[in-house]
Amino acid sequence: MPRVPLIEVLRTRPAFARLWLGALVSGLGDTLSWLALTWFVLERTDGGASVGVLLLCFALPAVVTGPLWGRALDRAQPAPLMGLDNLARAGLIALIPLLDALGVLEMWMVFVVAALMGALAPATQIGARLFVPALLPDDELEQGNAAYSLTTQVPTVFGPALAGLLVAAWGAPRALLVDALTFVFMAWALRGMPRLPRGGRTEDRWGAARAQRWTPTVLATLGLTTLFYFVYGPLEAALPVFAREDLGTGPQGYGALWSALGVGSLFGTLLVGLLSRAFPVGLTLAGIMALWGVAVVGLALTPGVGPALAVMFAGGLIWGPYTALETTLLQRSVPSGEHGRLFGVRAMLLGPAAPLGTALGGLLLIGWRAEWVIALSGLGCVLGALAALPWLRRRGAEAGEPGDGLSLGRPPRVH
Repeated sequence: MPRVPLIEVLRTRPAFARLWLGALVSGLGDTLSWLALTWFVLERTDGGASVGVLLLCFALPAVVTGPLWGRALDRAQPAPLMGLDNLARAGLIALIPLLDALGVLEMWMVFVVAALMGALAPATQIGARLFVPALLPDDELEQGNAAYSLTTQVPTVFGPALAGLLVAAWGAPRALLVDALTFVFMAWALRGMPRLPRGGRTEDRWGAARAQRWTPTVLATLGLTTLFYFVYGPLEAALPVFAREDLGTGPQGYGALWSALGVGSLFGTLLVGLLSRAFPVGLTLAGIMALWGVAVVGLALTPGVGPALAVMFAGGLIWGPYTALETTLLQRSVPSGEHGRLFGVRAMLLGPAAPLGTALGGLLLIGWRAEWVIALSGLGCVLGALAALPWLRRRGAEAGEPGDGLSLGRPPRVH
């Protein structure tokens, strides 16, 4: 079956294009907010450990709220819940510049705001993954997920550099007002979303999601991605310290490093269709994890900003296809009536994975140099991918079906 070009999906599917535009603008604000807050915490506390605590506050609440949002989104219409989430987060992020202007902002307040926003965020993260397969035909699903991945990757091209300039000119707290406006825009974009069909309950008699029905493909993919996010985490804690102390650069240079990653991710995402046809999806995901680790180890060895930018670009090129391939595999492997629960569990697992890794990286920074922490993160990715490789193959064999997502590049849609 011929593949529809990514740009054609956006041109011919207006409801999907509206969702995509709202997520793109919101993603730009998220990138700005993330860089501004991490730099703000680093300056106020002068320690990478506090950056790890901040990121943990953003993501740890999803352990509890991810499955709850997933169940709610399987039962109720996603658009209103997603709209309320975005309006609430707009108000929360605007509290930080307001409290700072009043002269009463303290670090614990920043952590509380981050935790509340982290509790709300799965509503939109999960809801979007329900809308994509509902708004697009099956043969456009890979490209639709690739397009939606761009809403987080394109902002990393422009967002960090813009954030660096705004933080330098306005200060980190006031720069967060831009993020508040992007949340409002996303809420407006959701007003045009169609209603989705809602069927019967898919819980067992104890009210729990019937996870035992999920195939080995699903469990293997969730496990690999959780491991990937955790061993990636120390990089986020170490990179701002590495940029300042080893590369000798400020917020602009730090932002440029993430922008280079974003440019690479942008080009990497365009390879989704090619990779899904050429290689088994599960093995491709493990390969991406291993190659990312090699790039991160290389980053720790770079002597200056220029080489570091080149390595970050290469890392982004490697990472780019991962989320779209993983999301498509999961959407096709589970009935649509259980997508909310599936991605709720995914949010529960991934929410704390990277921040826990980041917190670990922050603790390691107390006694280790930043480049050592970065190298350890990369080595962990390589070893984790190699350890998962035979397990992925065994799971694919256990499934015993020609359409298992680990043994073939295109798993069948499960209805």
